[in-house]
Amino acid sequence: MNITKYISSIAAVVILAGCAHPMSVAPNVDSIKLTSTDQTIKKNVAYYIADDVRIKEVTTPGGGGDKVTYAPYRDMETAFYKMLSNVFANVTKLSKPDDKDVIAKNKIDYVITPQLVTNSSSSSAFTWPPTQFSVDMTCSVSDVNGNVLVTQKVEGQGRAEFAEFKKDLSLSGKRAMEDALMKMQTALIEAPALRQ
Repeated sequence: MNITKYISSIAAVVILAGCAHPMSVAPNVDSIKLTSTDQTIKKNVAYYIADDVRIKEVTTPGGGGDKVTYAPYRDMETAFYKMLSNVFANVTKLSKPDDKDVIAKNKIDYVITPQLVTNSSSSSAFTWPPTQFSVDMTCSVSDVNGNVLVTQKVEGQGRAEFAEFKKDLSLSGKRAMEDALMKMQTALIEAPALRQ
């Protein structure tokens, strides 16, 4: 092998090893269920996610030295709305955190602001999809004056085996997001301060 081919081969390996593969961590909305309507909190809530936060992309480790990139807030928003709808009487999306007109019109009791921290990893040296994924989800629940009443934090975990990647390369991330949302649903239902 001459020196030119050798250098080209090394450059190709370095470029491929640094790839950030796009993926989605949006869970199956139909999986976000409530076991009993008796658990519903008879309050109207609104949630707020800033536009720049919603579209922000995050990059975390994948397998084989590669990375994965996704927009966690955008990916989880539909399922987040469904989860809140399971827990509370009515849910409204806010375009700004202190939109007094929307809050008054919809008779909002609480404003919920989610925060996400994600991470991923893989035991594979040859395939890029992550086999393990985690989602730390925190929801701050405030009254309409901005006073924080409750802060709930949960950790979602998702795992996927190599054989499952044939169907869905993002499976571990989707499972972690679903796990976090279901745990948050329980945490909100079990918060006594939200039933007052």
